[in-house]
Amino acid sequence: MAKAYSNDLRERVIKNYESGISKKEILDIFIISLDTLNRWIRKYKETGSIEPYKRTKYRTKKFSDEALLEHVLKNPSATLEERAMFFSVKHQSVYTRMKALWITRKKRFFSMKKEMRRKEMSSPLR
Repeated sequence: MAKAYSNDLRERVIKNYESGISKKEILDIFIISLDTLNRWIRKYKETGSIEPYKRTKYRTKKFSDEALLEHVLKNPSATLEERAMFFSVKHQSVYTRMKALWITRKKRFFSMKKEMRRKEMSSPLR
């Protein structure tokens, strides 16, 4: 995550803005984006402060890596959707966590069924 701009820079930008320098000139001088400038001005007008907002910590995980590993060992044939229902999360969350742990996943049952049908159709024993 990127660091916040320094308070010194924020003060100089606001002082220049209050002295009547145009926003375009401020952007060229300090090489910041228009959104950043507008956000600083709005915060200064609302609160009188230019301090950066306190960063929040990451959200807590709804399930731990250990719980996922345990579930995979107990239910090796479960699909992502089944695992997601077990942990009450979206299947993308389970997929991302499994990918980070280098655990391969079971493909959808529908695609496996379809592939089996293709093999049966092309089988010479038919």
